[in-house]
Amino acid sequence: MVIEGILQESRNLYLNQHRQLLGLLIHIPKGSLRKVQRGKKKYWYLRRYTSERGYEDVYMGPLGNKGTDTFVKFVGQRKKRLRELKAVRQALISLGVKRMEFKEEGYNDTFISLLEAFGKAGLWEEGLMLIGSWCFSVYIQAFDVEYYPLRTMDFDFGFRVPYTGDKADIDGILKDLGFTVQIDPGYDKIDYVLPGVGTVEVFIDRESATKEQIHKLKKDLSLRPAALSYLHILVDNPVRAYVHGVHKAITIPSMPAFFVHRLITATFGEYRDPVLNVHKVRKDYKQAALIAKKIFFDTKLRHELDRIIQTLSKDLRQKTLQGAKAAEKFRKAPDLLDEDISYIQKLSAFN
Repeated sequence: MVIEGILQESRNLYLNQHRQLLGLLIHIPKGSLRKVQRGKKKYWYLRRYTSERGYEDVYMGPLGNKGTDTFVKFVGQRKKRLRELKAVRQALISLGVKRMEFKEEGYNDTFISLLEAFGKAGLWEEGLMLIGSWCFSVYIQAFDVEYYPLRTMDFDFGFRVPYTGDKADIDGILKDLGFTVQIDPGYDKIDYVLPGVGTVEVFIDRESATKEQIHKLKKDLSLRPAALSYLHILVDNPVRAYVHGVHKAITIPSMPAFFVHRLITATFGEYRDPVLNVHKVRKDYKQAALIAKKIFFDTKLRHELDRIIQTLSKDLRQKTLQGAKAAEKFRKAPDLLDEDISYIQKLSAFN
């Protein structure tokens, strides 16, 4: 009994290490680091293979730049982490854990638990949608969008209104996962916080939601969401995607919808002050640029973008153009390059 208890403790320890390594590896880009000299200066590039364009060199920045060197160090961890993963798997096998119990790829445990819990409650079919940077992370995994590091642990969700589904206790679901309530009187909303992990925020479209619909959400879902402008661009254009480690498909916005929404909110969003949140705005534009590259080489996605643009009001079309033009103000290597801005402006030039 004592020996079995020790063995079980060892299995749990290694399984936990296995999950942690997988969660880290999914955010470390694949590829080989290259140093290239141009004139008197040296620059870092990441050589990657894509199914569309074969091998390509992704510019990371100059040697000696603090941000670039930090990211290069992060990328350089991949081989070491893979060796650690191999060793952990060998240890698990020696302890009698079957290979089929290993998740070949995975995300952060909290993220997976959130998606699974919402799926069990049937919320993905009833109007719930993953949005924000974690949504972009799913694009990377599910749709082969070019890698860009995740820099937030805030989990953002949108909800379509009016809600017509079954009752569910979202407040209870989040509390069962360890989140605690944090009231935000400034935006009349409740966030759910897991210290050291992240925050869950749920939003509804400001223009679409009536007082009666908000009351119904509070009553039927034990949910007090925040109203957010322009969210309808996302929730009106859903697609389904499978995430490693989650049994049911989740709902996310289509990539063309995400692209348009990022351009508008980077300049006009409530949570994006261009002075106070310059790094977040630059990140938004980078994500928009990488989505733009994917759309540019996919005829079906370009048609979807055209369709979404046609549904926009004249005001929103103008804001999309202004958002695309404003990207130039945030140009800075290695995050936002001339090539990125070029793709953004190519796809936004619909007038």
